[in-house]
Amino acid sequence: MNEGRVTSVLYLDGVTVSFDGFKALNNLSLIIDPGEMRAIIGPNGAGKTTMMDVITGKTRPDSGEIFFNGDTDLIELDEADIAQLGIGRKFQKPTVFENQTVTQNLELALAGARSVMDTLTWFASAADKDRLAQTLETIRLQDMRQKMARELSHGQKQWLEIGMLLAQEPRLLLVDEPAA
Repeated sequence: MNEGRVTSVLYLDGVTVSFDGFKALNNLSLIIDPGEMRAIIGPNGAGKTTMMDVITGKTRPDSGEIFFNGDTDLIELDEADIAQLGIGRKFQKPTVFENQTVTQNLELALAGARSVMDTLTWFASAADKDRLAQTLETIRLQDMRQKMARELSHGQKQWLEIGMLLAQEPRLLLVDEPAA
């Protein structure tokens, strides 16, 4: 087994994706180690979003390998299973619950049980409240915690969505054009 694959959080090797003969990704290889931050830059059409689509299971590659935490073959999993592993993704356009407050958006996103009954009977524990306060501070929206999400500026909605992802405690976070 490849040493880079074993020790990495994310391992892509030889990933190719074609759309009607156009190669959106052509033999892409990338290794991300624990604690590492990477910025993938390039012009429109360079394949950045396609790469994220492949990692999160939205698009299947024509060839190549994609492993998470050394041994989890992401190509074998669907989008929901990949999300359950702790891979979070922020899309270009912010997606928040417009008719909920900033705090309610973050509460809905908190890591934890997700059954209907759990959601209906949930109350914030002391640890949940601490996590919410920490997330609000990180995204710098603590003064807007009771504001409705629809009242936020576009940039503030971007930060709220990033906060919602952070509240889920992802092991890997993919952020697509956060400054768009």
